[in-house]
Amino acid sequence: MGSEIKVEFIINKLQEEVKLATGCTEPVAVALAAANAYRLTGGEIKQIKVIVSANILKNAKSVGIPGAERTGVEMAVLIGVSIMRPRLDLTIFSSLGKDDIGKALSLEKKIDLQVEIGYSIPPVYIEVEVRTDSGSGKAIIADNHDNLVYLEKDNTILLDKRSSSVAERSKNNKNRDFLKNYSLRDILLTSFEIEPETVSFLLDGIKVNMKMAEAGLKLNRGLKIGSMWNNLNQKGILESGLSMDIAKYTAAACDARMAGVDLPVMSSAGSGNQGLLAVIPLALVADEFETSQERLIQALVISHLVTVYIKEYTGRLSPVCGCSVAAGAGSGAGITYLLGGNLKIIETVIKNIIASLAGMVCDGGKVGCSLKLCTSAVTAWWNAVLALEGLTVPANNGILAGGLQQTIINLQKLSSEGMENVDRVIVSMLEAGPLIS
Repeated sequence: MGSEIKVEFIINKLQEEVKLATGCTEPVAVALAAANAYRLTGGEIKQIKVIVSANILKNAKSVGIPGAERTGVEMAVLIGVSIMRPRLDLTIFSSLGKDDIGKALSLEKKIDLQVEIGYSIPPVYIEVEVRTDSGSGKAIIADNHDNLVYLEKDNTILLDKRSSSVAERSKNNKNRDFLKNYSLRDILLTSFEIEPETVSFLLDGIKVNMKMAEAGLKLNRGLKIGSMWNNLNQKGILESGLSMDIAKYTAAACDARMAGVDLPVMSSAGSGNQGLLAVIPLALVADEFETSQERLIQALVISHLVTVYIKEYTGRLSPVCGCSVAAGAGSGAGITYLLGGNLKIIETVIKNIIASLAGMVCDGGKVGCSLKLCTSAVTAWWNAVLALEGLTVPANNGILAGGLQQTIINLQKLSSEGMENVDRVIVSMLEAGPLIS
């Protein structure tokens, strides 16, 4: 791997990967594809055909959509074609009104809507074709949740950014995943050269993500984990303290987001939940230890970069829970930096967290994810403070290799080769529905 990487590349990557998103990014991406397809033709809708990857389906199946009481790919599609003036980005649901929901529910009874699941397509893939009395429109989003790669109107191609040859695909992947050309150590070393003001937008993530956490503490739907936590605290069953706050606020934020609370969050590597985990524990630790703003910004840089880097190995969407091994490792790395840890200790923390959480499976977006984020958040905190005391999981301990880079490669193999049938099995369970004994 190369050892030279430009600071500008890292800043650009952060700007690409750390974005505001309203609602779970899988139904968001589905609605975005549907809105782009419908805007090409307009008119009275007759038929909609949809193809989505198994990963998209499982993450959209049960997660709340802001402003709606329904879930699933079908509902996301109907909402996408119903929004009067959609914002064509990851905040598309922020432009959703009550009339749009009514229109979507009305459409459901009138049109032919077909959804097909693809197992041999990219993990992030949504293809929507809308046929109306005015013509047809097709849109494809692939690789990233807001990456529009194809538009077609009445069989005329308007946009086609799909790779048509091996050479083009290789070039595009190199441009998109340039971080994989470097070791994580080199990337983190270079990140220390970033001027804080050039990435100060990362602080906005604290504001919006903590606002979602506050909403979760008062939530009367979802798992209600925030209110339960407060009740247990008042009873003296759960004690107050930084460790508990990290778990409580992170879990409450996820609970609110997965229940469909209409607030934006700062996402990381295409996932709002990863953004919650990459940011909230750091914000709480920085407040507890009265960390300077400059150091907090650098910690956020580390947290997001580690999250993004690991996701480029395991896949944008994968059988392994990205909030655990990717954002959990990122959060732990950022916390370690806040507490004065050097690069060697940061690498140790990342390896220790992979050792702790590598087996956590992604079984779709839902309110239950709040428990996974709770586990990952406290694991990030505990591993940071333990590593600062000298705790190191030995090399060749399970999937851990001698070095961090090979450990990440092993994690990739676990996700892609070792768990290649997991998504198919999970989708079959989701499609079968609950079994009542």
